Amino acid sequence: MYTRMMQKFKEEFQPTVLEVLDESTQHAEHAAMRDSGYNETHFRILIVSEQFTGKMPVMRHRMVYSLLEDEFKNGLHAVNIIAKTPTEYNKA
Repeated sequence: MYTRMMQKFKEEFQPTVLEVLDESTQHAEHAAMRDSGYNETHFRILIVSEQFTGKMPVMRHRMVYSLLEDEFKNGLHAVNIIAKTPTEYNKA
């Protein structure tokens, strides 16, 4: 799933910064995950792209969630998204 997500982000957003961290092991013992049969369920995503320019944070998140629709149908449970423009990222 990690590799597929990285490829999708690169193709769709042409990010200047992309970090995808698999945090699934931190949630493996949660009741909903324990018997799910999925290993990759939780990710932290930092993505910086010009495509986020002029878009409110909620729209940026919707763009990311929309791209991950198939992953959510196949075991992805949660993502923590930080989506910034290059200008916003460079100010931080």
